[in-house]
Amino acid sequence: MIELVKPSEEYKESFIEAMREFQSEGQERYMKLNLSELESDFEQFLGEIDDREKGINLLEGRVPSSEFWVVDGNEFIGGVYIRHKLNETLLKKGGHIGYHMRPTKRKMGYGTQALRLALPIAKNLGIQRVLITCDDDNLGSMKIIEKNGGILENKIEHEGKFKRRYWIDNK
Repeated sequence: MIELVKPSEEYKESFIEAMREFQSEGQERYMKLNLSELESDFEQFLGEIDDREKGINLLEGRVPSSEFWVVDGNEFIGGVYIRHKLNETLLKKGGHIGYHMRPTKRKMGYGTQALRLALPIAKNLGIQRVLITCDDDNLGSMKIIEKNGGILENKIEHEGKFKRRYWIDNK
């Protein structure tokens, strides 16, 4: 049974293992993550996650967001990010909720369950209408969003790629 939990030291080993998987896959957003530093100072990393939720030290163009880890037992499976508000960029790409599952755990239903568990959290943050986007060629993500009630509004071009924009009524 999976659950969404706040990031913690308890999942350090499997989290770092997952980051190695993402890096070996060439996932751009994880390539800049220094795993040696992460292993030696995981508490600082967790503090940065906490700061993002509070809106502290945000990079330019970022908004406050809550991060949850998808875990099965005591194994890190993936992550869910709930952005508290949208800016112009997030309206095109990103939306309110983003998620990722480690490569070895994809196509097992974890993404669908994770999004289902994230929607009530978004509702508690006051997000009544949830925007979720995905690349036009990401069939897996399309299925996850649609299984959770996502209604395709449109497809827009953003940075040379088409993005699908889905809305979920979260009342």
